[in-house]
Amino acid sequence: MTNHKLTKKLQVLLTEDEVSSVNRVILNEAIENEERPVSVSAWIRQLIQAELSKKDIEQKSFIKQTVKNLNKK
Repeated sequence: MTNHKLTKKLQVLLTEDEVSSVNRVILNEAIENEERPVSVSAWIRQLIQAELSKKDIEQKSFIKQTVKNLNKK
């Protein structure tokens, strides 16, 4: 990933249970990997980046298939 300056903020509202779950996941991952826990912000950023990269791959595949279908006509 290229290193871009982080300048935009997103806000999300979660229930207390959801916040506890996020914190629990972050701590469990840190224990499993024997590392310091990342911040909630960093964890959510990684989650968003992973989802965006999946969508990018799916979108490219969709576009490629659509072009193939158009060329067949």
